[in-house]
Amino acid sequence: MKIIALNIYGYGKITETEIDVDQQFIQFFGENEAGKSTMQSFIHSILFGFPTRKEQEPRREPRMHNLYGGKITVEFPDEAGPVEIERIKGKVQGDVKVYLADGTVRGEDWLIKKLNFIDKKTYRSIFSFDVLGLQDIHKNMTEDKLQEYLLRAGALGSHEYDEMLSAIDAEMKSIYKKNGTNPELNHEMDEISRLTEKIRVLEQTEERYKTLINEKIKTEDSLNAKQDALFQLDMVRKQKMKEVMYHKDIKEWKTLEDKLNIEPVVFPEQGLERYEKLRHQVQQTDRDIALRTEKLKVLKNEMDGVTLPDKDRLAYLEGIQKREPDIKQKNMEHSRLSASMEALEEEIAQLRRDIGWQQEHHEVDDSNIVKESVQTVLSKLDEVTLEEQFLIREIDQLKSDLKQFDQDIEHLEQEQISDERIRVKKEVMEREFELKEKEKMFRLIEKDYEREKRERNRVKKGQSALIIGISVLALLIGLFYLINTNWLMGGIFTVIGAVTLLLLMLTNQREEDGLKNDYQNEVRELKDAIETIKRNNNVSFDLNDARDLKMDLKTQRTKRISANVRLEELKETLALKETQHDSLNTQLAAIKDDLKVNPDIENKSIVDAIHTIREIKQKRNQINRHRIEMDNINRELQQFKKTVKEDVAAFGIHYDDSTIFYDVKSLVSGMYKDEAHYNRLKDQINLLENEIKVLAERNEDARQETVQLLDYVEAEDEEEYYYYARKYKEYQEHMERFKELSEKLEEEHFDYDARSELSTYLLADLKEEEEGVAEQMETFNSELQQEQKTLAELNSEISTLESDGKLSEVNHKFEMKKTLIQNLSEEYMSLNYIRILIETHIKAIKDERLPVVIEEARSIFEKVTRGRYINVTYDDHGITVRHVNGQLFHPLELSQSTKEMLYISLRLSLIKALKGYYQLPLIIDDAFVHFDKERKKIIIDYLRNEVDDQVLYFTCNLDSTIPSSQTVKLKERVK
Repeated sequence: MKIIALNIYGYGKITETEIDVDQQFIQFFGENEAGKSTMQSFIHSILFGFPTRKEQEPRREPRMHNLYGGKITVEFPDEAGPVEIERIKGKVQGDVKVYLADGTVRGEDWLIKKLNFIDKKTYRSIFSFDVLGLQDIHKNMTEDKLQEYLLRAGALGSHEYDEMLSAIDAEMKSIYKKNGTNPELNHEMDEISRLTEKIRVLEQTEERYKTLINEKIKTEDSLNAKQDALFQLDMVRKQKMKEVMYHKDIKEWKTLEDKLNIEPVVFPEQGLERYEKLRHQVQQTDRDIALRTEKLKVLKNEMDGVTLPDKDRLAYLEGIQKREPDIKQKNMEHSRLSASMEALEEEIAQLRRDIGWQQEHHEVDDSNIVKESVQTVLSKLDEVTLEEQFLIREIDQLKSDLKQFDQDIEHLEQEQISDERIRVKKEVMEREFELKEKEKMFRLIEKDYEREKRERNRVKKGQSALIIGISVLALLIGLFYLINTNWLMGGIFTVIGAVTLLLLMLTNQREEDGLKNDYQNEVRELKDAIETIKRNNNVSFDLNDARDLKMDLKTQRTKRISANVRLEELKETLALKETQHDSLNTQLAAIKDDLKVNPDIENKSIVDAIHTIREIKQKRNQINRHRIEMDNINRELQQFKKTVKEDVAAFGIHYDDSTIFYDVKSLVSGMYKDEAHYNRLKDQINLLENEIKVLAERNEDARQETVQLLDYVEAEDEEEYYYYARKYKEYQEHMERFKELSEKLEEEHFDYDARSELSTYLLADLKEEEEGVAEQMETFNSELQQEQKTLAELNSEISTLESDGKLSEVNHKFEMKKTLIQNLSEEYMSLNYIRILIETHIKAIKDERLPVVIEEARSIFEKVTRGRYINVTYDDHGITVRHVNGQLFHPLELSQSTKEMLYISLRLSLIKALKGYYQLPLIIDDAFVHFDKERKKIIIDYLRNEVDDQVLYFTCNLDSTIPSSQTVKLKERVK
């Protein structure tokens, strides 16, 4: 099945919406609240019925719309054309109608059978994917649970069987459990064991009770036997009473039987009524014949007084009568032509006034050549006029532009900046640029100079420390030698120390920053020069603006020169066009003169004038044609008058144009009346003659039938016939009474033998037998009362023994527990039997379907994983997959998206395996949100290219790789 179109009358927030889905793969894209879930529910509802309360699903009845439901157009492989399935509000699941391509209408039974009896829940569990179903795979499942989930996806497609087995197991455990105490059956068995022990103890003290029970049973049996005998006697007494009651009827029945025991009286069926009817019929027929004979004489006399008209004269008059429409038509045509000629003359006069003609000028040339030449001249005139207007507008515009150019040039000249100021500005800008570059260079040099200075100072400080150390050491050594009176060495070292200090003092003199000062002076001089130029000259303007002003001035002057040249050219062109305009007006004036029309009419009306001239000529020709037709009509009318006038005089008719046809019609009508009257009299005479003949034959038949009735009973005359009639009537009355008594006695169960026997008895004998039966009943009643008294005494003693009620109460409880245990056992065995059936069914499905599904799933799983997994196997341990490197993995070891791929592969394989039973579209609701971009592309490509069934993919993430022809965008088209 393939869905072609959706037509939503009203469902949820979606109303009056039509969507074309005639594609094998359709992407439904929409943001949240766009109606994706509503659209899926709509498809399910139209195919399988609106949701009921048990389904716990919203019905989505529109709140702001009257209609609820819609229509789906689908294609079935075995149907000739598209099929429309419409479901609207009605009963709980809606009223559905199926419209076939041949115009026939089917009902819901046809649709259920067409869908192979699949229900909504099964369809969703097999043919629908959603993100929630795939998320179930990633719950905290054990290996067994995950295997069961995957096998269900590949073999059953639904978890209904698992739910049924779980419910049955729970119910069985609540009834009975081995070694259990809480289940109901275990509890009841313990109870009945305790009751059995209690009954055994109570029965040992009830021997007397049993004896009394036996006597009671014997007394009740005797009492029942006497009651049965009494009942039988009562039946006999009632029978005797009935015999006494019906004894008179039995006697009468026997008497009638004896009377009827003779040869039956023979008489015709309804003989008396038939005889009297025939006698009355003969008398009435004789009277009718006499009346019709008298009327026949009168009609014949009247017929002799009627004269038939002459056929030739009648035919001639009819011929004149037939010419009436033609003559009247000619008179009407003559009047019409005369009125038409008058109207045409008036129209010609009006047309002449319109073009200014005093008289008709038929010699005027109104040919198409003249018309086309006029149109050509008018076209040129319009073209020249438009060009003149355009040139005038252009000239005015150019004059306005020239004024604007002059104003702009004057304004720009006032705003111009002199070349000297521009030169000074350029010099200032060059010096400022030079100042910036020098400052930048000075900052770089200063940074290097300071760095070098710090490095020199650091080296110098090291050298100074070294020299000071050497000097101090030399002085200390010299001082040591001096103290030790070694004056020479002491003096030498002292001199060395002093010289070293002197050299240090000389080398540590402050450095002059000569280079730095030179750069600072140069920068300061350049700044002073720039400031001096700015004070002496006005350079507070932008150089680019000054250049733009000079360029604008030059541009405006160039434009003004071009506008002047253009103005002169346009003036010359305008002069030429005005000359051409005058020439065309002269040509049009000559054309007006040739047409003899009023020279003051507008030029654009010349073509209309030509058409008017043509119309005048046409109307004049039409008047001439009408005149010829009128002459022909006059000749034909005169010829008719001349021919008919002499002929009708022979009939006594005076010819008059206005009354001739009326007179002829009256004469013909009179002839027809005479002829009709004659024929009517003739028909009446024939009818009366036939009626008299028929009545005579009928009278003769009645007389013969009367004779046959008399002969039937061999009667000589009417009196004897009536005698036999009375005898027959008496016999019939006896027979009716006999049948009535027989039926009455049979209803009271008196057969023939009983009736015959009872008819021999006297009423007194029967009453005596009844009294004897009554006496026997009184005897039995006295005995019965005595035994009832004995039974009451036994019951009283038994009641005394049963006053505690322990034994009966325990027995009653025992029977109740016994019945309850039996019911629970039967319920437990029934549930166990159902469980075995379901398990057997699941095993049969798995054994039959799983090998096919697994084989197909292997191919699908290999494709969607791009060859990373090359095999899917199934054995007693469950499902395993093989990696391309040869390793086997249990599903629990796979990644999240790979498990989802395996689940989808099994589900798609199951759908292919069920293709022989169901061919339904797949509905996918954002099932691939956890996939990365590559895996999503793989599964989408597989669904588009490899799946044979139609796929409806609902998503809130638009896939741009799917063509727009296969994409339906759901927007907020809701109310």
